[in-house]
Amino acid sequence: MIVLTRADDRLIHGLVAVAWTSHLAPETILVANDAAAADEFKKNSLKLAKPAGVKLFVKSVEKAAAALNNPVNDNKKIFLVTQTVEDAKRIYDLLDDVHKFTRLNIGTAGVNKKPGETYVAIIPQVYTTAEELEAARALNDAGVTVFGQANPTLESADFAAIERAFK
Repeated sequence: MIVLTRADDRLIHGLVAVAWTSHLAPETILVANDAAAADEFKKNSLKLAKPAGVKLFVKSVEKAAAALNNPVNDNKKIFLVTQTVEDAKRIYDLLDDVHKFTRLNIGTAGVNKKPGETYVAIIPQVYTTAEELEAARALNDAGVTVFGQANPTLESADFAAIERAFK
């Protein structure tokens, strides 16, 4: 069971490892990122950042979706982390109806900015792009609760507020 999906350009860092993991109490963090899955140094760095007592798996988007669709994981509390909203949408589209996630937290800080891309602040410390907005809109239209929030104790912005930030 996916307890939360978070799109965060930094993948695992202090807020994810401490604040969100403490708040969600997952058994497993599943990082779904093609580049990290193909890079042993990055995978090892993410393992160093994970909190004690929580399992971590770093998989490509397709392999992450396959793992989430596997009934053996149905009773596990999984915190799914992607680098972008587009990757979250890719996973959502690959999940069967039983395993689709219901909540997407946009927590992107805009630290790893794509060259030439314009980032819009949706709330303090949380930024997104027009491309990510479109992926978020598709997920919202599919019934996913989409919200922006840096950490579970700070303000959040629902999807309507995210859209307003672009106007």
